[in-house]
Amino acid sequence: MSATSGQESTQPSRSPASPLRLVDAQIVSQLANREARNREVFIPPLSAYRWWARRTSSVNAALLEAFETDHGGHLLVADPFAGGGVIPVAALVRGHRVYAQDLNPWAAFGLAGMLSLAGSSPIGDAAKDLRRLASRDLDEAYGTKGPDGQPAEVAHTLRVACAPCPACGSELTLFPHALVSLRARRERGRPEAFLACPRGHLFEGTEDGARQACPTCGENTEPKSDYTTKRFATCHKCGSQTKLGALATGGNWSWRVVLIQRAWKGGRELSLPLPAEIGQADRADGNAPRLGRIPDGQETRVLLRHGFECWEDIYPKRQARMLGRLLAHLRELDCDKATTAAIGLAIVGAAEMAGYLSRWDRFYMKSYEAMAGHRFNFTTLACEPNVWGASDSGRGTVSRRLVAFSKASRWFAENNIDRLNLVGPIRLDDASPQPMAPDTQVQVVEGSSENMLLSSASVDLVLTDPPYHDDVQYGELSLPLRAWAGLGVDALQSEALVSGAMGTNSEALEYRALLTNIFTELQRVLRPTGHLIFSYANRDVKAWVDVLAALQQAGFHGCGATILHSENESDLTKRGVGACTLDLILDVTPVPPQGEMYSARWDSPEGHFLERISQSVLAIGVLSPNDLDELAADLAGMEFIASRPRSR
Repeated sequence: MSATSGQESTQPSRSPASPLRLVDAQIVSQLANREARNREVFIPPLSAYRWWARRTSSVNAALLEAFETDHGGHLLVADPFAGGGVIPVAALVRGHRVYAQDLNPWAAFGLAGMLSLAGSSPIGDAAKDLRRLASRDLDEAYGTKGPDGQPAEVAHTLRVACAPCPACGSELTLFPHALVSLRARRERGRPEAFLACPRGHLFEGTEDGARQACPTCGENTEPKSDYTTKRFATCHKCGSQTKLGALATGGNWSWRVVLIQRAWKGGRELSLPLPAEIGQADRADGNAPRLGRIPDGQETRVLLRHGFECWEDIYPKRQARMLGRLLAHLRELDCDKATTAAIGLAIVGAAEMAGYLSRWDRFYMKSYEAMAGHRFNFTTLACEPNVWGASDSGRGTVSRRLVAFSKASRWFAENNIDRLNLVGPIRLDDASPQPMAPDTQVQVVEGSSENMLLSSASVDLVLTDPPYHDDVQYGELSLPLRAWAGLGVDALQSEALVSGAMGTNSEALEYRALLTNIFTELQRVLRPTGHLIFSYANRDVKAWVDVLAALQQAGFHGCGATILHSENESDLTKRGVGACTLDLILDVTPVPPQGEMYSARWDSPEGHFLERISQSVLAIGVLSPNDLDELAADLAGMEFIASRPRSR
């Protein structure tokens, strides 16, 4: 019988030896490290929606290829933590059927939208129609003139936060640095820049290191000076220091337009704003959307501390108005369901560039999304992008996303994925477990993987990338996007991570028990010949003990473990924080495996740490509480843990 027919398997009742024995760790690590520097170049569909901490296709493709060696034919591959969709895409490229589930509605919504790009050739035509429908709104919001009077658009609007000094009442203009922005990208080697003096006056100067006098007040300005170190502001008049949070919540916090980037066909410039451009930016016509209150959480607290109360507060009124207008024009388009979903995903995705949180890169003249670095950013020099994108440029804009979507559609076609028979996203509460229909290529489900819509013993391989304990607060970071997409902003119950601020799945709430429930469900849906293979990385000893204990309690048996270097150490989230750079790949089976178990070595402090864990991985099935206590003690004394930075 077919491995995916839903009927009784004729395969052996014991799992073959670990497929990890066939993975060349050195080659895969090199490929993964290269891919990690820009995942979307290698897999263009990943640009469809924002997700955090995606793993590489290089690793997952290697694991799939190794598994296929002992399990021929078209497989049913399940990913219970589908998140960014790398694993479903890797499996589809290799001709397998996919069951993808995630608790987060944004992940399920985004994954279904991403996979709908397969065969969506009309995206380009629909984008032109949307631009035509929105032309008047966009011209009113962003139309301006270039230096020679030619038509131009506002590409970016930079605002600085202002507040009165609590001690003396003087206005504080809160530029974070003396160097506000270069006037051309750093690689061009031009020193011209906009500088801010200690009193907050903006003027044109250079970044060459020499002190320069402010033309307004004469104050000497050192281009390398920082003004809001450790989120404190110093009053230029009385010298008192105040936390930015205290200034933001005092009731008189405001934002002032200070710089405009204009773009026209063949050119762009960063310049002081014209009065008409300030009027465009600050115009408050139209009703602001109501997106819901910002909850208290591990990542959201930085927003609450700095005066933001509701999700609409993180958007300048113009930006919120234009996002709303584009969503309204979407309903006027005459195109198929998949294309409409893609256009909507592009519009909602642009909301990640929230104009009061997006940071301006002063050296490379571009903005960063509000959740860059797996955190909500707060800056006193914020950047509002043109929602559509001026002259088809601008990171994260709707037009750039639609161009990327067309590229993703072509990539799907080049990889023989065209017009997938996709079911979902299905809400877990709205269905019951049953076999996937034989003609369904991919099924997307929203809900906790403690319960899956699959019949027992139907899955050949569970390949996944679970959340890493408390490293990334996916539920919180997705909230503004969920609000714009109409997916609801309620707290996610049973999210498989720890949040110290919220108390979510803390020790008292038995994080280990949640993992056990999920692994038990995976044990149910796997064939006796199947494998559960997943990557994990963490410096928290308890996180590792919880994972291994949960696998033991769920009835799995250790089969293999290998170590891969799949991270980019130069990534913003990795620099200077002692982050993990290696992943341990764990391979466990629902029944004792036949054949030799496998474990790899890696010569470094982190590698030795993971080697010790690998010993316990191979013992899953016979691990005792004493074994886990011994593991915890051994790990706590290792160099990799001892060298951990004291704070993130």
